[in-house]
Amino acid sequence: MRPEQLAKKSSYLTDFLKEDYSGFVHSIFTHSLNIQLGKQLVHISDLLEPLSAFGLKIDNVKMNSLLKAVKINNFVNYQNNTLFFYNHLNKIISIISLETLIETELTLKPIDFLSDQELQETVFFKELNKLPLKMKTGLPLSTKTSKHIDELSTYSLETLSDYSIWNHFVGRGIGLTPSGDDFLIGYLGVLTLFNQQKESVQALRPFIRTEQTTDISLAYLTCLLHGVVNENIKDLIVSVYSKDQKDIQSKLEWMLLFGHTSGTDTLYGMFIGMKAMISKENYG
Repeated sequence: MRPEQLAKKSSYLTDFLKEDYSGFVHSIFTHSLNIQLGKQLVHISDLLEPLSAFGLKIDNVKMNSLLKAVKINNFVNYQNNTLFFYNHLNKIISIISLETLIETELTLKPIDFLSDQELQETVFFKELNKLPLKMKTGLPLSTKTSKHIDELSTYSLETLSDYSIWNHFVGRGIGLTPSGDDFLIGYLGVLTLFNQQKESVQALRPFIRTEQTTDISLAYLTCLLHGVVNENIKDLIVSVYSKDQKDIQSKLEWMLLFGHTSGTDTLYGMFIGMKAMISKENYG
């Protein structure tokens, strides 16, 4: 499911953006870029991209112009609800007002297990189960990794509290968002939806640090601790009890398009998370 063509901002940034900051362009992509303001990454994309957990979406023409104008490490200033981008000569080359951006809630709100619908019989789980996620994941499936995935697929407070498991996945794999981190976002996204994330978040927290993974993954994982995920991830996960097969298939196809394997890795995490919740549902 393609995102709505609306200029938005994640509510996760609301309190942060009440202050003024100086920073720089951190990274640049085809349809988006990241800026570093203080200790916070802010993702800015065009309307074709899903809203990032820590992001803004702006007009396509404005975004295209910005991408052509800026370079990595260019100075950025934020004040009066406005971003100012500078070139290497310290001249303003682009201005973005955040005033008209629609504030969008990306926090996963907990839901209950429905007694009249088993999770393994949902369209959501059945469609996930059809995808060859294990075959296509970018996560290096060593014997140890496979063992931990099997452990995570069966709900157990002992497993969810095991610091060594979370330490194993954070930063594992290559890329700007390593596959292990994408897997965890999908997995914990599902647990968060069912309000079963407490032990996992506590065990994961110590490993969200700069020496463990990339800057971009750190930003996503930090949001995850607060139950905040990307727009496309939230839209998919909250469809867990939907009976609209075409809608779910569309959302899954959209997820699979992201990154080299990021979308697949996230879906694999969701699948294992669903298996854990089915285990809890069936065996209490």
